[in-house]
Amino acid sequence: MHDYDDPAWGPLPVRPAALRWLLLLPLTLVFLPLWWVVWALLAACFYCVATVAELIVYMVPRAENGAIRVLDATLGRVPFVPLWCVAPVALVREGDTAYYQARVDRRIDKQTRRVETSQYRREYHRDLELGTHYFRGVGAAYVLRVASEQGWNLHPVLRSHPRRRLRLRHNGRPRPDSRN
Repeated sequence: MHDYDDPAWGPLPVRPAALRWLLLLPLTLVFLPLWWVVWALLAACFYCVATVAELIVYMVPRAENGAIRVLDATLGRVPFVPLWCVAPVALVREGDTAYYQARVDRRIDKQTRRVETSQYRREYHRDLELGTHYFRGVGAAYVLRVASEQGWNLHPVLRSHPRRRLRLRHNGRPRPDSRN
């Protein structure tokens, strides 16, 4: 298990206001649209390569797992929103622990309701990925504590990093009803 007392699992330090307003916001406003265009082109290229890979997989047995892993390892590592991007709300709420706690609680509650009310227990409902922007002010240890109370654990296959992103998986069982 993880050592949640490790500083890596705690809240990230508050960024200086000058850095946030004078550097990160202009960089985000200028480069984020360009980043999205590059990301879309990269995704289109990978989907073109995927059609060729599908032909190879059709002709070569047991190549399917390798092809899926290659596409996952490449496109899955390129974030849609880079870590250095900052939203205007995050600029204003930097260091506000109550805001981040409420944000994490809402997100986990919403996804838990989806898992528990889905008819067929679909697999994609059971996975939850939270980027640093969701839990920056409270830390990954808080997210895991709140999530574990509702049946979430670290994903058994996909790796999590407490300073970048947490990948969680629900056990698929409904919580015991505490109202009775």
